[in-house]
Amino acid sequence: MPGSTLSSSEEVFDLFDQEKDQVRRAMALLEQPHLGFQDLKDLALELAQALEQSSREQQRLVRTGDRQQAQLRMVSQELQEKSRLLEEQARHLMVLNTELAHEVETRKSLEVELRVQATTDPLTGAYNRRRFSELADYELAREQRNREGLCLVALDIDHFKRVNDRHGHAAGDGTLLRFTQSVTTALRGMDTLGRLGGEEFAILLPSTLLKDALNLAERIRQAVERCPMSGPEGPFFITVSLGVTQLRPGEGLEGLMSRADGCLYEAKRTGRNRVASRP
Repeated sequence: MPGSTLSSSEEVFDLFDQEKDQVRRAMALLEQPHLGFQDLKDLALELAQALEQSSREQQRLVRTGDRQQAQLRMVSQELQEKSRLLEEQARHLMVLNTELAHEVETRKSLEVELRVQATTDPLTGAYNRRRFSELADYELAREQRNREGLCLVALDIDHFKRVNDRHGHAAGDGTLLRFTQSVTTALRGMDTLGRLGGEEFAILLPSTLLKDALNLAERIRQAVERCPMSGPEGPFFITVSLGVTQLRPGEGLEGLMSRADGCLYEAKRTGRNRVASRP
């Protein structure tokens, strides 16, 4: 039925209703007592036309159903294809997410590694001169607020050039590392050890008075003196000279380090392997 807005199932029921109406009309005519030949002819013609129309409608409905089935199959195939594409995209996103997470972790590790390289001495693991100075500035500012005492220890391995000359540079590097480990063992978590260059080191001791810094310096001197170093011809021993001083009111880092270096020079001048101090 052209122009119909009925669904296929509604069209089928409507067609059946029309056929039933035609049959009822025919039955009603046949029950009339004076039914003539012409009436029968008209009735037969009407039934034939109804049958023909019903057949056409049934064929149209079949074609419509076939088209709908084809459309449903097409839609189903499209949905399956879209579902497959979505699954592939989901797998791809999972791979990308995994790669991204790995990249983030790698970048974090690189950042940590770069930060360590930028702030520490690669041989000994002690802070480099630049980082030591930064931390010293922080400790000086904190000391100006808290007034708990801040001391600086300057250290220098005695006759270190002889170690390289007698035992080789590899043994010299091992000596610097072993020396750093020996010193670090005597320090607190708040203390800061820096390698300022070659065999020269410095220690910041926050919340520390001079007498306590002197006791620590003496323990370090004894620990280094007793610590065996490794050389190609067997173990050998080294000594260290130390200069200790305490921050004065209004003093800056340069002044503090200069006085500590003066104490260190005094320890060297008076025989080495000793601790020298200046208030």
